[in-house]
Amino acid sequence: MEYWNLVENPTGEIYQQLVRLLCHNSDKFYFVTRKELKYSQKVLDKFALYLIETYKAKEWAHTITKGPAATIYVIEANQDTCKLLQQSANALYDWVAPNLPEDLTFIKNNFAWFSCTTHEECGGFSIRSEYYRKLLHQIPGLNIEREED
Repeated sequence: MEYWNLVENPTGEIYQQLVRLLCHNSDKFYFVTRKELKYSQKVLDKFALYLIETYKAKEWAHTITKGPAATIYVIEANQDTCKLLQQSANALYDWVAPNLPEDLTFIKNNFAWFSCTTHEECGGFSIRSEYYRKLLHQIPGLNIEREED
């Protein structure tokens, strides 16, 4: 397994291309809301048609909360949800309260291959095949670095 970290926040066209690549190569994604923070219900409603499930958790991707359990919204990754993700933000780390849910994570075959912790502005890829390793280099300007063992 290889880990590749984002060096800087993907914005503008780089963000648009990243979301397209993530959606195209994932079955589903999730984002998180936390009880102690406020979020735009309007944004959550846009994704309601594509909602697979919601559940409560105190642990997800690279986060463990000591506070109340968060709500995880698992959503289909498709062309429509890709457009919603692209229209809702101009940068990856825009996915933070109070405007947007947090911690976008993309999943293929029940494997979370991209995750981020938006309020800490960190994100990255977990790569376990050559196919996905090649994808990382298809977005000009995406600033990533491989985590050393």
